[in-house]
Amino acid sequence: MQHNNPDLTTHNAPQTTNGVPLEMREAAKAIMQHNNPDLTTHNAPQTTNGVPLEMREAAKAAERARLRQGIMHVRIRHFYCTLEEMFDPSLRGQSFVVGTGTGRPNEPGRVIDASPAAVHLGVSPGMPLRRAHRIAPRTRFLPASYDRYQPVLQRLRERYRAYSRIIESVPIADTFIDLRGCELTFESPVALAAQLCAEIAAMGLTALIGIANGKAIAELAALMSRKDGRQGVLYIPPGREASFVQTLPLSLLLQLRAAGTGAPGSLPDLAEQQESAQVATMNQEGLHRRLGRLGSWLYQVACGQDVSLVVPDAPPLSQNARVRFQHAADADETCAAIRRLANYLGERLREQRLKGQVIALMLWPSRFVRRDTRKLIIDEEGEEIAVTSAEETISGQMTLNRHTDDADVIAHHCLMLFAHYHTPGSRYLQVQVRIGDIIAVTQTYYPPLARARGSRPTRKL
Repeated sequence: MQHNNPDLTTHNAPQTTNGVPLEMREAAKAIMQHNNPDLTTHNAPQTTNGVPLEMREAAKAAERARLRQGIMHVRIRHFYCTLEEMFDPSLRGQSFVVGTGTGRPNEPGRVIDASPAAVHLGVSPGMPLRRAHRIAPRTRFLPASYDRYQPVLQRLRERYRAYSRIIESVPIADTFIDLRGCELTFESPVALAAQLCAEIAAMGLTALIGIANGKAIAELAALMSRKDGRQGVLYIPPGREASFVQTLPLSLLLQLRAAGTGAPGSLPDLAEQQESAQVATMNQEGLHRRLGRLGSWLYQVACGQDVSLVVPDAPPLSQNARVRFQHAADADETCAAIRRLANYLGERLREQRLKGQVIALMLWPSRFVRRDTRKLIIDEEGEEIAVTSAEETISGQMTLNRHTDDADVIAHHCLMLFAHYHTPGSRYLQVQVRIGDIIAVTQTYYPPLARARGSRPTRKL
């Protein structure tokens, strides 16, 4: 029967693998897993809620990069008047004006800042002092005490630099902060701005903070950050710029202090068109013919197109980076480190929109190599004498034909310097790459002046 029907022999028999019953193998496997749980995940990829750890880390990195794509504009409300009230508490609630020069209304000068009571009477920054005196004759006029403002300004700038290494100051206390240079961890740009707003409030000042992808729209957001119940922070997400700008009156552009000279009269009178949405429906070529580049700028802002970038206040003299080895590195390891340093410095230069022309390489050999260098110095009697000194490092530099921020160019010239100074068998403890003669490659942002068909500025849209 078994020969005629072989299945009868294994129908009730236990299943075996290599002669071992399958039930015994499963039981032994369960016992081993119970005694050593790591065996179950030794070869399996690490997961969290079913998602591999590498994918979660990549998603977090992408989210951090997305959050750092933006510009934060910080505007201090009534900065001069607030400081004057700190110095003289009797000014609180009074109508007073801080002006240029001596601040007297019978002398030439303009209004720098006005207290809320003076603004309620019709005085505005940029107005001539004589006109302000005619509007509000009982208002007190004070000169600006810049020396007394410096300690507070220094504290503000330190606060700004703590949030980003890419900042652009606007006279006198306002600034643009590029979030790409922020090294702090934050959940959202709104939370970061709220934290900065609270720190500025602790100094006794009131901050208006706007966040957007461009400087002009970020400043418009800052101007609206204290309206409609907001607490001083307004964030315009990417893709919502046009819908935000087109709800604003064009007269709000007159308050862009970062736009040009900082005076409210730096833009033409926009009385004929009341809303930005009306400008978005006009012909850009016609605006350009009537107002020049200013017409094109107004049209782009009304359509939510703002490509203005943050320009650092003063380019650094140099950018450098160094690698310290845990052991004496050979030539191959040193060249790999030089390549990493070149990539890092190239990314830093592009991030801050800078370029350098001088490339320097410095090496620290594991064994002391005496390199005698002859230098000419001037002694006490004014005569030149030659002095020979020993150097513990090997260094050299090259000057390029033009400024660059390309990591490949930086790495190529650094490796050329390394090949020139390296000797067979040498090992190194440290390597440093420095980029010097740095310049800013982005022009300072301001809306262009309005021009008519001749050279005479127009005042009407």
